[in-house]
Amino acid sequence: LTAVLVMPGVANADDIAARNQAISICRAEVQAQAGTDATVRLDQVRVRPRAIRVDLDLWRGTQLQNVRCDVSRGHDELTIASITPTVQTASLAR
Repeated sequence: LTAVLVMPGVANADDIAARNQAISICRAEVQAQAGTDATVRLDQVRVRPRAIRVDLDLWRGTQLQNVRCDVSRGHDELTIASITPTVQTASLAR
């Protein structure tokens, strides 16, 4: 009975670690694509068994762009599956 009560906590800890890692890799990639003049902020996160969806707010001055980053949960590591819409650096967007 104790093992059953402990296991949900372990899975929850794994989900929290995966969630935090997904946020980190998505923010870093969107920031790298957007350039240093942009600000990337977390909007929300949804954790599912095989994927994590990270919604970010990308600010360039007073302009807001909503960006969705889908992360695949493989056996050992997280990988970015997609970023939508495509993020362009400010110099390319002009």
